[in-house]
Amino acid sequence: MAFEQVAVHEVPPQIKEAVQKAREEDIEVYVVEDTAFIVVTRGKKPTAGYGVKVAGIEGFNRSQDGHSIDIYVEYNNPEPEQPVAQVVTYPYAIVKIDMKDIPKDTLFRFFVDGTERPVYSTQLSEQ
Repeated sequence: MAFEQVAVHEVPPQIKEAVQKAREEDIEVYVVEDTAFIVVTRGKKPTAGYGVKVAGIEGFNRSQDGHSIDIYVEYNNPEPEQPVAQVVTYPYAIVKIDMKDIPKDTLFRFFVDGTERPVYSTQLSEQ
């Protein structure tokens, strides 16, 4: 499934505000018109060198439980003994997908660092 990485200054104001206030590890899906914005935050990290990225999105799957989209997330951590800037960081990633042909009650399932089972899932309600 096609997705696009976007910068925080390219998202609607309510999503930008949520990202700027994010202080915990979290995953959220925001639907604005026909676009879903997927926001993954790592929370507060003590140094530079931490990161997060959406590595892939598979879907739109239909099963007996309904429709689902699988989102694969990768966390990056600094290597031991790697020199890093001594600055508090709040790593995050934002991607967007087109929701025009996807039912609003689709289940979003998140897999982190190769887990076989989703670590988080959320189902959107009809908006």
